[in-house]
Amino acid sequence: MGKIFSGKNRPLKLVLNGTILLVGLIVILALIKIQTSKPKSQTQVVSPVATSSTKVVVKKPPQIPKLSLESIFATESAKLPDLDQSKIVGLIATGDVIPARGVNWLAATKVGFNFAWEKTADFLKKADLTLINLEAPIFAGCPVIMTGFTFCGTDNHIQGMTLAGVDVASLANNHIGNFGSDGTNKTIKLLTDNGIEYSGFDHLGIKEVKGVKFGFLAFNGIGVTLPKDGMAAEIAESKKKVDVLIVSVHWGKEYESLPLTDGNIAPDNPVEIGHLMIDSGADLIIGNHPHWVQGVELYKDKLITYAHGNFIFDQTWSEETKEGVVGEYTFYDKKLIQVHYRPTKFDNQYQPRFLTQSEGAHILKRMQAASIQLAKQ
Repeated sequence: MGKIFSGKNRPLKLVLNGTILLVGLIVILALIKIQTSKPKSQTQVVSPVATSSTKVVVKKPPQIPKLSLESIFATESAKLPDLDQSKIVGLIATGDVIPARGVNWLAATKVGFNFAWEKTADFLKKADLTLINLEAPIFAGCPVIMTGFTFCGTDNHIQGMTLAGVDVASLANNHIGNFGSDGTNKTIKLLTDNGIEYSGFDHLGIKEVKGVKFGFLAFNGIGVTLPKDGMAAEIAESKKKVDVLIVSVHWGKEYESLPLTDGNIAPDNPVEIGHLMIDSGADLIIGNHPHWVQGVELYKDKLITYAHGNFIFDQTWSEETKEGVVGEYTFYDKKLIQVHYRPTKFDNQYQPRFLTQSEGAHILKRMQAASIQLAKQ
């Protein structure tokens, strides 16, 4: 120690400073050792990179398709794999079903009552809900009538309807009453006895699927003027009782691609009526009667379909009257998110089948063109 503090080789100040630095370094190393030996507190944030067994998963919200004319007429529908399947409900709606005249005669005498449904039944019954427009009374003792415009079908036609899994039949049209209230009442009883709900005649049909209440109303505007105020009030009141309200309507001029009035036969403007129905609380409008496929319209983010064409009927005298579309309407969490149309055509035995993409392209193109024209009005 004497040599160190002698100052002969090192100044005293330098020696003291070196000693202080050495002591400081020892203290710092001791503190680091103490810190690293402390247990981690429960509130300490640990980086996911710190351990190979930890993975941070960021769950993205489901991509819900937005309904548009482009999506409706797209060649392929968007896939829905990311959505909660328990919240998806599929509804199928057909064009006019008229098991009368030639259809009734052929079924009763030659091919049987399942025949008209056999090529489409497997697809129709897979839907959560299947809706048709039944445009003729069906009851035991219906006379076989080959001509004219007084329609009915025998009660055996219920066989084909149950084969195809029909859930709801709209009865608001200009032929359901061709055999008076007796024919109508017998039809309603036949349907309900076979588990098929109906709409029309101020009746709100209700079907519950996956916890969602679907309501069905129906109105006829052929040969009569629709009571706008009463209709709007009925729709508004019905909407309070269900989650999704689907309104079927019989309207418009026959054999046209666009919805038009037709004098005293169809005095109301379908576009005006469709808008009123949506404004009153309808979630989806299913139109029929013109016997041609017509365009669709998006109004306030709700869909109005003006006509699905014929599905089962004996109008074989033109290509357009033999054609139709089956609409697939997909709801997610009570909202319509996807629509797809499958073209159909029936043959000379009145049996419809689904057309291939190339066979049915002209039907969808005509439908799309009418829809674009409607959007520009």
